[in-house]
Amino acid sequence: MEIMSLINALPGAAAQGLIWGIMAIGVYLTFRILDIADLTVDGTMCTGGAVCIMMLMSGHNIWISMLAATGAGMLAGLATGIFHTVMGIPAILAGILTQLSLYSVNLKIMGKANQAVNVNKYDLLVSLRYIKDVPFYQNTILIVAIFIVVLIALLYWFFGTELGCSLRATGCNPNMSRAQGINTDISKVLGLMLSNGLVALSSALLAQYQGFADVNMGRGAIVIGLAAVIIGEAIFGRIFRNFALRLVSVVIGSILYYLVLQAVIWMGIDTDLLKMLSAIVVAVFLAVPYWKAKYFSKPIKRGGNFNPGTINEKVALNGLSLTLKEGDFVTVIGGNGAGKSTMLNAVAGTWLVDEGQIIIDGNDVTRLSEHKRAAYLGRVFQDPMTGTAATMEIEENLALAKRRGKFRSLRAGITRSEREEYKELLKILDLGLEDRLTSKVGLLSGGQRQALTLLMATLKKPKLLLLDEHTAALDPKTAAKVLEITEKIVNRDHLTTLMITHNMHDAIVHGNRLIMMMEGKIILDIEGEEKKKLTVRNLLDQFEKASGQEFSNDAALLS
Repeated sequence: MEIMSLINALPGAAAQGLIWGIMAIGVYLTFRILDIADLTVDGTMCTGGAVCIMMLMSGHNIWISMLAATGAGMLAGLATGIFHTVMGIPAILAGILTQLSLYSVNLKIMGKANQAVNVNKYDLLVSLRYIKDVPFYQNTILIVAIFIVVLIALLYWFFGTELGCSLRATGCNPNMSRAQGINTDISKVLGLMLSNGLVALSSALLAQYQGFADVNMGRGAIVIGLAAVIIGEAIFGRIFRNFALRLVSVVIGSILYYLVLQAVIWMGIDTDLLKMLSAIVVAVFLAVPYWKAKYFSKPIKRGGNFNPGTINEKVALNGLSLTLKEGDFVTVIGGNGAGKSTMLNAVAGTWLVDEGQIIIDGNDVTRLSEHKRAAYLGRVFQDPMTGTAATMEIEENLALAKRRGKFRSLRAGITRSEREEYKELLKILDLGLEDRLTSKVGLLSGGQRQALTLLMATLKKPKLLLLDEHTAALDPKTAAKVLEITEKIVNRDHLTTLMITHNMHDAIVHGNRLIMMMEGKIILDIEGEEKKKLTVRNLLDQFEKASGQEFSNDAALLS
């Protein structure tokens, strides 16, 4: 392995990296801006080259040929967009369908699997021969670099326009975009066309550079594009904040990818393994941020400290200490930002705490993951849609809850005796669900789903039941029904319960203990006879006395 052979190969690797960098910019537009994983590019990466080569062979000017190649790529993006938006096909599948179709299209364009052009016979813009010993203005690296600078400038301008902003908004939040009058379908189609047009342009340059177009030249292109995006973000993500610089980082990522690839070839590794190595490189770079957060970062800042080290730093739970006696039914109330939901999330393991301990039934669960804590906990969320699997049957949802905290084996998911048990359990809800065991949960109303979630949360008689404003999203009549069922189940099974509520009247009426939170601390803790005598006015007076300020959450005052 002579080092000079590697050095001599580096200019060619850099040139190829720049050409693929244009393709990587196209991948970036769909992957990062539109939030779509578009697999069309594996087909488009041949289409552009095929059209360009055939146009040249037909006697057309190089610029006309490249323009036609870009247009062909945009048509491929249009096809994917139509599959996705008009026909309702998921974006990733729409890309696969277009990619498959393009294989046949590319064969028809070229007439055979491979078409070559000779730099001596055709006036090519770039070529492998234009890397060394040519005037600087003819050098492939310079020409492609100028292409990239112009493209980045145009894209920077475009995404600052109203139309460009609508594309960015579509990828960021399609619901908000539609609410602001943006046709997200058109935005997606336009974004896919723009992306695939750039991919085809890259393909046209690549076909000239290597001197041929091949029907398989785009195979694995999406992996190379993603590799360039991920490598660029991993290295320059904290430095390059500007949109134009982010595009530059993608191009640099592509160059680095090809330099590494050249080094691998120089080391004598079997070239048949290059595709697999490419996939491994992408997988590793995608995994690094996850590994860093999970294994090398200080355990979370979300459970106790938001935006640490900034002017917006906020301690969500501040020296919080709460001990529950077995069978306590504790209602939790407080203003927005008091730390109520954060406390429940910390107990449930959704967010870890910076310091302190969480002990359930004598077991320290502070560092247990969320799914492991489920063996001790039952939880009902604020959103009725969160606690159940909509596409599964009622009995299947209950069977999932029945096995919470247990090892899942290959035994039957539901037994005949369990069906009878579920029928009896559902009767307590008085909603007629005992006769609808095989109905899909997605067909139930919000109140029925929340009642079912409550039943699922208490099926295994948890050591602690967590109710996170579980009636807030329901209408008053349904909320009252769910609260009635809650009280019945908690009292029947003597469950230790934490219930967050936005309603002071409900906090007073239900449970044997009431705590009020403010700025991550418990400022009031009332139980027994004192709680039974409480009124909303009296509770407000106690809050103002303990906190030194008026209670400002209007929703909590409703009774």
